This record gives sequence, C-alpha cells and structure tokens, in this order.
Amino acid sequence: MRESYVYGRTRPLASLSERWVGQLLDSLVAIAAVLVSAIPYVFSQTLGAVCLLIGVFFALLYTLLADGLRKGQSYGKRIMKTAVIDASSGQPCTFGKSFLRNLLLALLGFIDWVFIFGAKRQRLGDKAANTIVVKYP
Repeated sequence: MRESYVYGRTRPLASLSERWVGQLLDSLVAIAAVLVSAIPYVFSQTLGAVCLLIGVFFALLYTLLADGLRKGQSYGKRIMKTAVIDASSGQPCTFGKSFLRNLLLALLGFIDWVFIFGAKRQRLGDKAANTIVVKYP
C-alpha cells in the first residue's frame, strides 16, 4: 500500500479502485439529480423546464464542488471511506481546490485520469490543486 507523507504522518493513499468507484458514485448522484428534476416535465412543460434547469445546475455544482464538503468527502468518497486532502498541510479539501481539481477532470476527461498512475496517484487536477486522495481513518 502506498502512503503519502503529510506533516509527520503517513496516510495510506486511496487505491485506484476506491477512487474509480467513488467517482462513479458521485457521477450517479449528479445523474440522479437531473433525472429527478425532469419528473415535473410530465405534468407541465414550463415547470419541468425550470426544474430541469435547476437539476442540471445542481449536478454541475455537485460535480465541481463536492470534494469540498465536510472532511474533504463527497458522497461517493464518504461511502468508499476516502477523502481529498491538501498534499502539503493534510487539511481537508476546500471548495476552491475541489473546483480546480474537478474542472480539469471535466475539461480533459480521460486525459486527466492517465496521470493517476504516478507515485502519489494524482490526476492532473490533483497536481494543479496540490491535493491527494487518502483512505479516511
């Protein structure tokens, strides 16, 4: 198991499978928000359009900012018992860092994930935001 040195403590890095499943679960949260928000469209096109717009907005915000939630854990990371932390300080990911790391994922897609095979298992977004994903104790 690979570990990362953060302020005198070693923390085990999240495995590739833990990261992938966490990302998948977070994608399902965003998709569910859009699908649920589309239900009112059956009853009223106007109301449905407004609700769908709100659902898409929520999904976008969740996708970009979820790693800044409590303790650096999106819902998918909470289920997988992983967290995003600052690679230098060990503090939980902030909304700003979450935005940066996930914006690069949204823009680059698969290219961003190719870099995950490095020593610290950091995607390009992680490198830009100076974050790592660790197992949460």
